[in-house]
Amino acid sequence: MESGSTFNGERFAVDDWALDSLERITFSGCAFDEVDLTEAVLSGCQFVECDLSRVKFSSAVLTRCALLRCAIRKSAFFNASLDDCKLTGTTFDDCDLRPLTVTAGDWSFVVARGAKLAGVSLAGVKLRDADFSDADLTKCDLRGADLTGAHLRQALLKGADLRGADLSGVRLNEVDLTGVKIDLAQAAMVAANYGAIVTA
Repeated sequence: MESGSTFNGERFAVDDWALDSLERITFSGCAFDEVDLTEAVLSGCQFVECDLSRVKFSSAVLTRCALLRCAIRKSAFFNASLDDCKLTGTTFDDCDLRPLTVTAGDWSFVVARGAKLAGVSLAGVKLRDADFSDADLTKCDLRGADLTGAHLRQALLKGADLRGADLSGVRLNEVDLTGVKIDLAQAAMVAANYGAIVTA
């Protein structure tokens, strides 16, 4: 595909884009079904309100890409790399998301209920109002992440590292924090969530 191309409302089915390089291509309102992007390199691409089903992103490298308000179903991100990508409002449904390398980026309003993200590093990622209800975040590195208003009800967090993360608006009394690493400021916030009066 030519760099800088734009596609509106098109459907791509059973296409083989493995090992391809896509640069600054915009897909708006497009549907992808069984498209193979294994080991593809995507730079500056945008997917806006697209439907992606059974897409293979395995070992793909996405740099400064945007997947905005997309619905991603039964897709594989095995060993994929997302570098400074924006996923605002995107929903993941029954996707293979590990192992996954994530560097920075904005995942605000992402819906990943029940997602299996054990061991994935989301350190420093913006996760405002993201929904990780029932997700497996075991041993996740969430240091410095912005989790303001995030939904973590029934999420598995054992062994996760939350030090330095912004937990403002998170209902911590709905979360099992057993084995979770937190800092002193967060400890005071947790205590307040359980009704304790914290004094200096």
